[in-house]
Amino acid sequence: MKKLSSLIVVLFCVGSAVAQVELERPESFLFERKNRLLKEIDSTYNEDVETISTKKKVFVLEKKTDYTGYFSMYGNGSINSNAITNSFFKSYFYTNSFIDDNLKQQQVDRLKSSNRIGSDIKVGIYGQYKINKIRYEAGITYRDLRAIQFSADAFKLLFYGNSMFAGQEANLKPLNSYNLNYQSFYVGAKKNIGKNENITIGARIGFIRGGRLQKVNSKNLSLYTAADGTYITLNGKFDIAYTDDSTYSNVPPMNGGGLSTDLFFSVKDGRNEWVFEVLDLGFIRWNNLVSYSGDGFYTYSGIEVNNLFDGNGLTFDPVNLSSILKSMGVKEEVKDITYILPATANVAYYRHISPKVTLSGGVRQQFVAGYLPRVYAKAAYYIKKDFVIIPTLAYGGFGRADFELGISKSFSDHLLVSTNLFWFEYLVMPSTTSGHGMSLAFSYYF
Repeated sequence: MKKLSSLIVVLFCVGSAVAQVELERPESFLFERKNRLLKEIDSTYNEDVETISTKKKVFVLEKKTDYTGYFSMYGNGSINSNAITNSFFKSYFYTNSFIDDNLKQQQVDRLKSSNRIGSDIKVGIYGQYKINKIRYEAGITYRDLRAIQFSADAFKLLFYGNSMFAGQEANLKPLNSYNLNYQSFYVGAKKNIGKNENITIGARIGFIRGGRLQKVNSKNLSLYTAADGTYITLNGKFDIAYTDDSTYSNVPPMNGGGLSTDLFFSVKDGRNEWVFEVLDLGFIRWNNLVSYSGDGFYTYSGIEVNNLFDGNGLTFDPVNLSSILKSMGVKEEVKDITYILPATANVAYYRHISPKVTLSGGVRQQFVAGYLPRVYAKAAYYIKKDFVIIPTLAYGGFGRADFELGISKSFSDHLLVSTNLFWFEYLVMPSTTSGHGMSLAFSYYF
């Protein structure tokens, strides 16, 4: 009976390692603490300083400790899913262990009609410098984003083959995948405005070097397997486009260029702060994209394909992909195409409860297939003025409920080190949870 694994992998890709919005990174709390420290009133109270009153206590806002600039090196990445477990991720991506029937069945029992996996790796260097009350920024970033939506039947076809569907149709709705690799250089500026300079506005413009794109959009796909196994027929509408990168590389050759912009707005009012961000709003003009489009019935009689995996997760091999689609009678086109970047919108609220505690919460939406609005809540506890821990509870995104722990420590009033750990579920409950990752940043301000 014809194996379907090769055909499904054509439409089914995901990465092996989610970047955070800048304001969510742990060091942002110490930057805020450095410049807006709350302190309970004591005998040295001066009536000229600004105060904030609660029902029981009065706090003073210390004079801002201004800084001219800073620079930061950071890296973060994670993978998450609403269905696939950490045990499966470990066996498939990290240890290359044999995936036995028990592990496969464990995933099948968790599958829903619509499942999702997503990963986002981001590494960068950036800096900021103040000139005449305006903070100018510049930085470079590397990013590799992958996302997929898939049905329960698609998973079964990929890991069990299509013999169980002999004489039947397998439902492949939904089936959408996206792999984007690019690097960018950006410049920008931020400025405090308003009578009390309590409003901050900012913007960046980025110049993008497009590396790799692998994109699949489909609608109402199904796959019929003949009872005698002599052929399979794909039915539905699909669009596939990819850069001709037959040799996989973490830094592919340049295949396009584009622009992006980030927008920032925040308002402070006493102990409260509201923040609005839009990131990666832009496009890439891709050159010589290989594309296939279909709408209808396509029969696959079978050709010899050694491997559609390229050795990096489930990213497909363009050479074998081309052979399969051509054998199905789908016409290939090579053309320049402009695609919009997957932008991110973030809305957050911060509340300074006391000199030691700040609470925050927000909603983040990334506009890519399979991503659900991610609702999160944080509690920053300042063990010392220069040391903070930030536990986080979140729900949504590519996964479900997650727990993270941020830690940030400053040294000598200049060097700041921070990390955000998303390991708890992976270490403690790998068979019943999904998602793991971390971030690490080194910052120096002066």
